[in-house]
Amino acid sequence: MKNLLFVFGLLFSICVLAQGRMVLNNNAYVVIDNSAFVVLDNPNPNALTTLGTGGNILSEDETDVIKWEIGITTGVYTIPWTTNSGTKIPLTINKTSTGTGANAEFILSTYETATDMNAPYPSAVTNMNYNTVDHSLFVADRFWHINALSYAAKPNVTLTIAYDPAANEIGGTNTITETNLLAQRFNTGVSHWEAPLLFGTNDAGNDRVINIVVPAADFYEDWILVDRTNPLPVTLTSFEANCNSGEIELSWSTSSEINNDYFVVEKSFDAVNFFELTTVQGNGNSNITNNYVAYDTNPSNGTTYYRLKQVDFNGDETYHQIVSTNCNTNGFDVNEITLNNNTLSFNVSTDLNEKLNVFFYDYNGKLITMQQLHAVEGNNLVTINNLNLSKSIYMLSIVGDVNTFSTKLLAR
Repeated sequence: MKNLLFVFGLLFSICVLAQGRMVLNNNAYVVIDNSAFVVLDNPNPNALTTLGTGGNILSEDETDVIKWEIGITTGVYTIPWTTNSGTKIPLTINKTSTGTGANAEFILSTYETATDMNAPYPSAVTNMNYNTVDHSLFVADRFWHINALSYAAKPNVTLTIAYDPAANEIGGTNTITETNLLAQRFNTGVSHWEAPLLFGTNDAGNDRVINIVVPAADFYEDWILVDRTNPLPVTLTSFEANCNSGEIELSWSTSSEINNDYFVVEKSFDAVNFFELTTVQGNGNSNITNNYVAYDTNPSNGTTYYRLKQVDFNGDETYHQIVSTNCNTNGFDVNEITLNNNTLSFNVSTDLNEKLNVFFYDYNGKLITMQQLHAVEGNNLVTINNLNLSKSIYMLSIVGDVNTFSTKLLAR
């Protein structure tokens, strides 16, 4: 029969008296629940000890925590975490430097996520993305919260993180090779998972990642185990298109890069059909900010769309978001655009007499209608009826001998 101690309640906590110890013997359990705290105010590593066949502490929520008031003491601290199914997944923290803050503490918890998509996220985590694509299926379905709270200068630590190899955490719909698992932390300063900054040595034979050497500068609070062939950076931090002295200046920045061979800047007049504009060499592997710039020296009148394609050394391609700009200087404008009750109407204002081809696409690029317009100098009101539309996004593209224009529209 299990020896169980339940800790529960929004404000309830267990306080181990100063210089006292919590000793878990012969597979005893401590279950922390309902946002409770177990407070250890003895900074020595032996303040939490297991004997006999060991002990178990069950957290399974970010807010079900151990608050260990370690302060400037150093040593090897072990938390005997256990999963709901009874698998022991101990966390070891070897605190190798004091840090600054005599009254500082470690806030510690861990929990299995409800789905293979790693939901729910910890409170400080905003995404599980790589280049805007969710990579949750390459991540073990568990978060570890290791927060060095109230330290003016954080300590250096070396971690060992054990995990449950069961299907519900690294199997299911996940795509994980267990021998590839390494540790990664969420950088709350820039709100993304940083790579190629991965930590530790894989020890799949013992269901753990060891030698996770974490200097103070990299000591953030939320950790995962990720398949090292698919880490979770968000490398692109900005992508912009701006008018600049008769040219379009395309600029972008990355915060980190993995095996990045080159970028391809692509151009489109309708945000559907793109063609290559130019290529720009990447920086391979980098964990610093890199800034890039390219130019469209032959801009078109009307709205023009650009997107960025990144190509790895192995030929894999990743597309980033689309940006647009309108650097019209030739007295050509399309305005008063409405799309209501299956009727599209707009006004073409121009300084030229020009033949225009009007294309109207659905969001998948399927042509719904095409009409020709002989625009004359001044205003040209156009109405297209009986479109039989559903509630969706559509694309209007106007292509002439001199001028072009494109925009997205929403049918309600």
